[in-house]
Amino acid sequence: MKNRQLKRLLLNTLENNLEDIAKYSKFKVRNSGKLSPESFLWLNCFSNLNLCTSTLEELCASLSFHKDINISPQALDQRIKGSSVEFIKNIFLHLCKNQIQNSIKAFKSWGFSKIFLMDSTEIKLPEKLKKVYGGTNKCNPSVLKINLLMELLNYSIENTVLAEGKRNEQNFSEYVYKKLDIDSLVLKDLGYFKFSDFDEIESRNSFFISRLKSGTRLFTLNPNPKYSQKGNILKNTKYLVTSAGELGKDLRKGETKEYEFLIGSHDVKSPFRIVLTKMDEKFSVNKLKRIEESERRGECCSTLARNSMEISGYITNLWSFEPLEIIEIYRLRWQIELLFKIFKSDFKLDKLRNLSIERIETHIYATLIRVILLLEITKEIKDGYPEEVSIRRVIKSSSEILTDFINTLKDEEKFLRLSLKIEGILNSKLKKVPSKN
Repeated sequence: MKNRQLKRLLLNTLENNLEDIAKYSKFKVRNSGKLSPESFLWLNCFSNLNLCTSTLEELCASLSFHKDINISPQALDQRIKGSSVEFIKNIFLHLCKNQIQNSIKAFKSWGFSKIFLMDSTEIKLPEKLKKVYGGTNKCNPSVLKINLLMELLNYSIENTVLAEGKRNEQNFSEYVYKKLDIDSLVLKDLGYFKFSDFDEIESRNSFFISRLKSGTRLFTLNPNPKYSQKGNILKNTKYLVTSAGELGKDLRKGETKEYEFLIGSHDVKSPFRIVLTKMDEKFSVNKLKRIEESERRGECCSTLARNSMEISGYITNLWSFEPLEIIEIYRLRWQIELLFKIFKSDFKLDKLRNLSIERIETHIYATLIRVILLLEITKEIKDGYPEEVSIRRVIKSSSEILTDFINTLKDEEKFLRLSLKIEGILNSKLKKVPSKN
C-alpha cells in the first residue's frame, strides 16, 4: 500500500502536474521548441548526465539517442535560461510540499513536535558572475550561498534559497516561521543569530537553540542605577553588562555552566538562558586562527570576540533540559552538514565550470530533486528514516539507479526492483551505533 502511495505521489508531481508547472514557470509557451518539459526534466535529473560537467554536445547526443530529439548545442543553450531555472525549482518546491509524513520518527524527538535545522554552504563561482552572486571580498568576488531548511524528525527538505555570498543568512530565517507547530524546535548556527528572530519563534510557542556570538553583550538590570533630575533612569546606568569571555574567567577547563541574561538591542531586551563551556587550548587556537583570517579579509572583529576565544556558548529559551542536554540536542545540526557534503562532494557542486548562471542554478535544483526522491524512497522502505543509516552513504551509492526514473514509476515491477536495490544498499550501509531511543 505504501509503495503505491509513494508512486502516486511522485508520478503526480513528475508527470501529471508537469505541464502545469511548466506553464506556470513559463518554460512551456507557444513555439517553445522541440524540448518538452518531460524531456528537459529527464535530461537534468534522470539521464545520468551532469548539466554542468557534460558538454552541450554530450547532452544533445543523449537527447537524440534516448528521446529521439534532435536539437543543436546552440538551441539547447538558449533553452537553459531563467524560465528553465524556475521550472526545475518549482518541481523541487512541489516535491518539498508533498513529502510523505512518517509515523516513525528518524531521530529521538526529545518531546518536540518538529526539529528544524537551518544552515548554509557556499560555492565559488567564476568572477564574471559577481554582479549576480557577489562575494564578500576580492579573494572571493563571486559566491553563491545555498540556504537550506530541513526538518529532522521526518527527514525532509523544507526549503532552499540561493543567495549572494555577501547576503546575510539572517534573511532566510523567515522561511521557518509558517512551518512551526506548537513545541517545534529550531537549531540555528551563528549566521542566523538574530534577536528579533528569537522573539518571533518564542511568540509562536516554539523553541530554539543557537550558538552564541562571542561578542554578544549580556545584560542584567542594575540594582543601583543613577537618575536624572527629572527622576528618570539614566540609560547608560540601567543595565550591568558582561560577556561570555568575562564569565568564562571563573570557569575551569571543561566546565559547563548556565546563566540567565537579558539580550537584545536598544530598549528591546528579553530574558534567555545562556549555556557556556570553557574549552581546551586547541579550541581557542583554532578560534584565534579564524579571527585572524577574518581580519586579513578586512573584517572587523571585536575585542569581546578575542576575549571569549576559550568559550563555546549557546543561547536558548529552553529551561527544562540540563545544560549538557542542550549541547547534545544542538549536535543534531550535524545532519544538515552531511547533506551539504552530499551536494558539494558527491554531486560535484563545488566543481562547476565557467558556465552561465542559469545552467548552474538549474543543476543545483536538479540535484536537490534527486536527493529528495532518494530520501522519500528510503523512508518508504524503512517506514521512517532510521538513525542508524548513513544518509550520505545511501545517497552516494544509490543515486545512479534513478536513471529513467519516470518510466520506472509507471511500471510496478520496475519500481519494485528499484526499491529492492535501495533496500539492499540500506542493509549494507547500516552504521554500527547504539540507539539513542
